[in-house]
Amino acid sequence: VGGLTVLQDLIKELPNEDYIFVGDQGHCPYGTKTDEQIKRCITNVEHYLEKRHVKAIVIACNTASLFADDLRKITDIPIIGVIDPTCEYAIKNSKNGNIAVLATNATIAHSTYQDKIKKAGLNPIGIPASEFVDFIEHNDHDDPKGLELVESKLSVLKDKNIDTLIHGCTHFSIIEDLMRKVLGDDIKYIACGYPTSLKLKEILEEKDLLNDPHETHIKIYTTGDVKDAKRSMKFFKAPHDRITHLTLEE
Repeated sequence: VGGLTVLQDLIKELPNEDYIFVGDQGHCPYGTKTDEQIKRCITNVEHYLEKRHVKAIVIACNTASLFADDLRKITDIPIIGVIDPTCEYAIKNSKNGNIAVLATNATIAHSTYQDKIKKAGLNPIGIPASEFVDFIEHNDHDDPKGLELVESKLSVLKDKNIDTLIHGCTHFSIIEDLMRKVLGDDIKYIACGYPTSLKLKEILEEKDLLNDPHETHIKIYTTGDVKDAKRSMKFFKAPHDRITHLTLEE
């Protein structure tokens, strides 16, 4: 469901577009899967979206965005990952150069964020936290266990003098309020949605693909259980068609 945090910002920046959202909950979490398993999952989603004749694909997942180039090899549809725009935005906004990257185990292990930040001459601190994904997908976000989990993961950052924290997983901004309780409000928390929406807008403008104003439609699909999806997606407030189950080709 983390991808919905990105979709919210896409809608704000590009309100005249129509959106098809595929929440691959049937294969969640991606962050603990092998590279080959992740590639297979995102390729199946891409094949489905291509059949729906979409004009652009946003990979609203950091772990999946690691493999954006694999999708670009099999389609001419513009593919927009979340890592590059989010990382660039964080680098521009950091004042002291100490940037925490909070992400899934797979994203941290690949070191894409850390390498880009180092290349810019800044200091990244990577924190693997795939456990957050499981908590967000399966629990009430007000559950006291959430704060305990966040405290256990982020307490190591308290003496690191970070001024910027990247939500290197699209789920994580959903529990930003818990992070603020642990780390305070002086840090700039950067989610993927806004920087990614700017990149999508730039690409659609370049290709003259922006929609004229019209009544827009948002369709939401889950590869998991619809009842579970409705519960975990209740934070998403934009008007949309009913959530529907989707079976992808394997």
